[in-house]
Amino acid sequence: MKKNIVVSLLFFVGFWVVFLAMQNEKVYFNTLGKISKNYLLLEDGMRGKETKPYEKITDENTLHWDGEHYYHIKEHGYSADQDWRFAFFPLFSYIWKLSGISPSNVIFLNFFLFIVGLLLLSHLFKQKWKNVLLVLSLPMVAVFLIPYTEATFFLMFSIAVWGYWKDKYWLYFIFIVLASLSRNTILLIFPAILCAEILFFIKERNVRQSLFRLGAGCLPVLVGTAFMSLIQYGYGSGGVFKFIEVQKYWGYKFSFPDLLHLRDWSDESFAVNVPTLIMIGFPLIVYITSISLKHLTILKKNTRFMSFSSENKSDYLNIVLLFCCLSAFLSVFLFRQGSLHGLSRFMLCSPYFVILLFLNQEKFLSIPSKKRVIFFAALAIFSFVVLLYFKKFNFYYLGYFLFISTTALYLFKDTKRKLAYRIFMILTFLINILWTTYLFNMYLCDGWLYT
Repeated sequence: MKKNIVVSLLFFVGFWVVFLAMQNEKVYFNTLGKISKNYLLLEDGMRGKETKPYEKITDENTLHWDGEHYYHIKEHGYSADQDWRFAFFPLFSYIWKLSGISPSNVIFLNFFLFIVGLLLLSHLFKQKWKNVLLVLSLPMVAVFLIPYTEATFFLMFSIAVWGYWKDKYWLYFIFIVLASLSRNTILLIFPAILCAEILFFIKERNVRQSLFRLGAGCLPVLVGTAFMSLIQYGYGSGGVFKFIEVQKYWGYKFSFPDLLHLRDWSDESFAVNVPTLIMIGFPLIVYITSISLKHLTILKKNTRFMSFSSENKSDYLNIVLLFCCLSAFLSVFLFRQGSLHGLSRFMLCSPYFVILLFLNQEKFLSIPSKKRVIFFAALAIFSFVVLLYFKKFNFYYLGYFLFISTTALYLFKDTKRKLAYRIFMILTFLINILWTTYLFNMYLCDGWLYT
C-alpha cells in the first residue's frame, strides 16, 4: 500500500514539475516546443495552434467545456431557461461547493478523489505498485484533473464495490445512490446488472435467487436516479427524465456509424479513441457474445475465459463490469453518428475498466505468449493503419503510442526480460506525465475537446 501511495504522489508531483517547467519560455522552446504546438482561441470561435509556453492557471481558464456547467450548478443550481445543464449530474458540484475550493485549485480536489478511489481498489484487490503505475500511464487520466465528474464517480463506485466485496450491503447501497448523483447509472449500471442476471438465470434457472440479486443490485440505482430527478425537478426541469431528454442538444440519436468516416472533436482524443475502439471495444463485443452463446449452450467449447458462476464474487463482478463497459462503449459507438468523442473518457477512465484490469491480468497471462503477441500485434498495427487513414502523423500520435505501450506492459508482465520491462514501464509513466500536462494545458487554452 505504501508503494502505491508513493507512485500516486510521484505522478502528481511529476505533473506539477513538468507543467510549471513548461510555463518557462526557455524550457518550453528548447524541449516540447520543438515538436508540438499549443492551442489558442481565435476571434471567430475556431482554434488555431502556435508555439507558446503553457498557460498560467487562473479561475477563468479552468472553467472551459463541461467545467463551466459544473461550476454554474455549484454556484446557482440548475436553470429552467438553460435546460441543457440538466444533462450534468450534481454531486461533484455539491462536493466542490462544500470544499470551498476555487476553480484554479479544483485540480487538487479531483486528483484526491480519484487517487483515494484508485488506492481503495488496489488495496481491495491486492494490486502491487506496478499496476497502479500502469493505470496512471493510461493516456486520458487528464480528465481526473479538470473540473469534471469523473473523479467523483470513480470514488463513489469504488466504495460501492468495496461494500459488495466485503458483504456490507449498506455501504454498497449508499454509494451506488451517490454514484447515481454523479453519472447516469440508470443507463449504465442498471442494464449491466439486468443483462448479467439474465445470463446467470439461463445457466442456473434459479428464479428466486436471480430476482433477489436483481432487486438488491438495482434498488440503489433506482433510488439514486429518483433522488437526482427530484433535485432537478425542484429547479424546474418539468420531467422525471429531463437528463435524458436534453441529450438532443448534442445531437445524440441511435444510428450505426459509417466506419469509413469516423471523426472526433480533437486529433488528440482521436489518437486514443481509435485504439480504444479496435483493441477494447470490438473485442469486448466478441467476448460478451461468446459468453452469451456459451450460456445459451449454443457454443459448446468450454474455456477458463467463459466459465462463470454467480456464487463466485469475482465472476459475478466481472460479468456486471463487462456489461458496464459494453454500455459505455455502445453509448458512444451507436449514438454519435460516427463521432468517437468521449470513448476513452467513458471506458479507460472508469472504475469498472480499472477493476477489470485488476481482476483479470492473471487470466490474460495464462494465454500462451505467442497467441498474445499475435493478437496484440495484429490489433495494434490495424489501429495504427486506421489512424493513418484518417489523420496524418503528428505529435498527437503520442496518445496512441502511450495506449499501445500501456497495453503491452499489461499483457506481457510475465516477460523474462525484467530489467527491460521495468525501464520501458518507467519511461511510459514519465512520458504520460508529459502528455497529461499537454492535455491539461489544452483544456486551459480552450482547445478542441478531448472529452
